[in-house]
Amino acid sequence: MVCQTAPTENGRVISGLVSEHGQIDVLVNNAGVHRRVDPLNISPADVQAVFDVNLLGCLNMASAVGKVMIQQQAGSMINVSALGGGVVGLGRGGSVYGITKGGLIALTRDLAAEWGRHGIRVNALAPGWIEMPMTLELQNDVAGSAKVVERVPLARWGQPEDVAGAAVFLASDASQYITGHTIPIDGGAANVIALSQE
Repeated sequence: MVCQTAPTENGRVISGLVSEHGQIDVLVNNAGVHRRVDPLNISPADVQAVFDVNLLGCLNMASAVGKVMIQQQAGSMINVSALGGGVVGLGRGGSVYGITKGGLIALTRDLAAEWGRHGIRVNALAPGWIEMPMTLELQNDVAGSAKVVERVPLARWGQPEDVAGAAVFLASDASQYITGHTIPIDGGAANVIALSQE
C-alpha cells in the first residue's frame, strides 16, 4: 500500500491499516525530493523544504510504524536513501539533498540499534543513477546520460526494478540477520568513483 500522509495523519492512517490487516510487516520509507542549491546561497527555506520530506517525513513514519512493530515484536523497515547520502559526494548543488539522505542513513543505524531487541530490522538502500522522474533531466541530456553510463561498471542506468529487488530481499526472511546496513544499488559506481579519487 502506498501511503502519502502529512505527519498529523500518520497515526490515523497506521491505525486504519492495523485494523484492516491486523499488523504491519514492512515499511518502505521512499520519500524524496531534490532541490539544487548553491552552497554559497543556501536559505533556510531551501533546507527546510527538502528536510521536511527526505528526513523528517521518514522519521515521523518510522516512529508511527515503530510503535506497531514493537507491539508485534517483529518487522522490517527499509529507508530509501541515496548514493549521495554519504557514500559519494554529489556536487552540482546537491549538498542539501545529500545532508538529508545522509541523515537517513544515520537514522537507519540508530533505529536498528535501538529496536533490534524488539525483532525489528532497519536497513537502507542507496540507489545511484536510476531511471525515474527525478532524474529525467539528466536522462534527456545526451552528454550527461553518456557520462553516467561511462561511470557505472555495469554500463547502464539502473531501473526501478533494481531497487525493488533489493527492497524485496530486505523485506523477506532471506535477510533476517541483517540490520543497520545500507546497500548501494549503483551498478558498482561507488567503487569506481572511490578508486578514481585516490
